[in-house]
Amino acid sequence: PNLRPTDEVLERAIGGGNVDHLEDIQEGDETALSAKRWVFATFFNRLKRQVAQNWEPGGVWRRKDPSGTVFGFKSRITEVRVSLSPKGEVAKIQVIGPSGVAELDEEAVRAFRAAAPFPNPPEGLVTASTGLITFEFAFHFEIGRPSTSWRMIRR
Repeated sequence: PNLRPTDEVLERAIGGGNVDHLEDIQEGDETALSAKRWVFATFFNRLKRQVAQNWEPGGVWRRKDPSGTVFGFKSRITEVRVSLSPKGEVAKIQVIGPSGVAELDEEAVRAFRAAAPFPNPPEGLVTASTGLITFEFAFHFEIGRPSTSWRMIRR
């Protein structure tokens, strides 16, 4: 029998790359110093890990364009605006920056919903006027190297 795992199983077992998309930053250049400046970084780093565990852009890519002839091999970025309840449940999510591949955008939304709820969101993140925690989150997909990032917004 063939005991070799599929490419998808291997990718999930060894990981699909770094979940931090930091242009021009060498892996290993720690961002802890910048994290100390922002008291809520722990929550967002935990959220990012939960989302990354549910995001499978490689599977979408292989199913929709295994040869790379439909969408090409360029990087794709999906940006979403997310609003969470004070309990960490997804109240609203919308694509604000589509990648150009609807299936990758749908996968980003699916991954966020699958990762929820996000436990113990800090009360200090709740916007008084809306009662929600709102931020932007980006999914960066380079063939063979998915990564994510987030950015807090206040309205």
